[in-house]
Amino acid sequence: FAGNLRELEKLGKSVFDLLLHVMATPQSSVTLLRTLGGSAHALDKFGASVFLNAAGNDLQHWGRVILTMMNSTELSVRAMSVDFFVSLLGGVYNERGSIDEVGLTFLTVLPEVVAREISLSSVSGLIKSIGDAETSLWPLRRALADVEDTNPIDDDRIDPQLIPSITTFCRTGQAIMDGVLVEIRLKGASEKIDLGKIAEAQLSRPSSGFHFAKLPPDAIFDADEESLLEAANFFSPQTSCPQKLRWLFALRDLHVAKRQWSEAAETLVLGAHSLITSLEHLTNIWRPNQFDLWNDERHSPWLKTLGHSVECNDVVMGFARSFLEPGGLFAKEQYAYTRQLSVRDVCSALNVVIDQIYLAYAEEEGMEDIAFAHFEELLGKISAAINNVNRRYHSEDINALRRVRALICSKLTPLTEHDIIGSPTRKRMDSAPDYRGGIYVRLSFCGNKPDFLKESTTIPTYFEWDSASICRVSVPTMTAAAVMKKKSKQETLEECICVAFAEPLVRAMKEKGTKTPIVVRTNTADETVDESKTYINVAVVQRMKVMSSASLKSRKFYLRNEGGITEFTVGHKFPYRTSRQRSLVKSQVKIVPR
Repeated sequence: FAGNLRELEKLGKSVFDLLLHVMATPQSSVTLLRTLGGSAHALDKFGASVFLNAAGNDLQHWGRVILTMMNSTELSVRAMSVDFFVSLLGGVYNERGSIDEVGLTFLTVLPEVVAREISLSSVSGLIKSIGDAETSLWPLRRALADVEDTNPIDDDRIDPQLIPSITTFCRTGQAIMDGVLVEIRLKGASEKIDLGKIAEAQLSRPSSGFHFAKLPPDAIFDADEESLLEAANFFSPQTSCPQKLRWLFALRDLHVAKRQWSEAAETLVLGAHSLITSLEHLTNIWRPNQFDLWNDERHSPWLKTLGHSVECNDVVMGFARSFLEPGGLFAKEQYAYTRQLSVRDVCSALNVVIDQIYLAYAEEEGMEDIAFAHFEELLGKISAAINNVNRRYHSEDINALRRVRALICSKLTPLTEHDIIGSPTRKRMDSAPDYRGGIYVRLSFCGNKPDFLKESTTIPTYFEWDSASICRVSVPTMTAAAVMKKKSKQETLEECICVAFAEPLVRAMKEKGTKTPIVVRTNTADETVDESKTYINVAVVQRMKVMSSASLKSRKFYLRNEGGITEFTVGHKFPYRTSRQRSLVKSQVKIVPR
């Protein structure tokens, strides 16, 4: 039986390799439709286990091809690729009990596929702005939505217990597509996309320090932070640490662009913990390699016909590869992502991350206690890794780990005396006496909803109408509030903070063509007085204060009003990796005079 199984896998490999080669070459929609049908038939006859064993490491190439077919403008090709993928997921789950292997592989190569689709449209003259790039991905978004809508009642290929895994896969896929677009925005592509410059910026991103990008004003309503964090949370440091870091660095860049230094530091802290966790699992970390049929003209002579020049494919794939892994993080040589990570690679990345954590906290006043707690925790973990008797490191690896420990100790020394050497860009908040840990506001919208918030957007809109969110006030907003307070002594500092926080929201609404009057209210009112007006309600909230350094992190916030105190509870303690969280629980405490 074992010999027959090996022969079956050899036969299956020949069949599936042929089908993959056909789908990877330019074909008519009829040919692609028939090839996808043949692939689905072969998958049904051979079975999912034989397919996975026959594909082996080429499963990533199947992911590239199937995801590319999902972005086809031909409805028949897109529908057939969705059907094949659903069959694959159902078969893998029925035979192996999990789709984690397929999900991890497909989502790892998805950024490269998305970037390649954008670059192919660009060299063909179809993309002139970031809006055109967003439009070019709508077929793939629709295909993922179709996969998510699969109903086990109507489709016997899908087990009902598989639905949560499919939902997670599809939502993470949508978040990754959002993330690629956010990264392109961060590289300055608000009006025109320059593939070469964006690829160069991507490859040099992690080791080049903080990049002060400029986001479009209307991006303030996008759930960009949440999309990047969702993409990072999917990947585990035990099996896919490079991909987790790839999205955490994108989230860091986004926070730096918004001057949200505490959130950038919290994101980097998660990256440091992921790197330390990966030390015990370096042999289990899978990294993708390049697809020869997309890169090598000896295998695919048709690559010379892409775009308007012979070098177009080099530009296309250079752009696509730059979105696969964070360039320069683990190694500087080209295609370094094809080799296995070493302890020294991880330590080198840790040194970069630790330096940037310190620099991020140095940009914001009053964060010494939180920074000290994080560095102390990292020191304990790296010391445990050095003293781990179950793991034998080479002398070079031990030296690299000790250098990381020495670097953390050097950062802890000034923190013990609450003395971070601030950067020249930091401005002290003398007018905000309780700035330690940050200032928070409760934000809600009510009244007339602008048209642009009613429409479907490429990146989902974060703020929900008539729903409160707790937001952390950034350093530039506090600076603007302090200036406002000096000019207008009649207004309180809290009112200035609320007005300064609402100004970008008002500006973005007006640039989006909102014609209705916009009213900013800095009191605790939430009711709609006039349905023809749009109300932005902003109020400073207070944290629960306990006599310990942990009091700087809190999930509960309080707002005083005429009837007493309203308590808001969020899902994660602030400061967090995102600057805003929706209020999950709201409770009212009435104060009765005696």
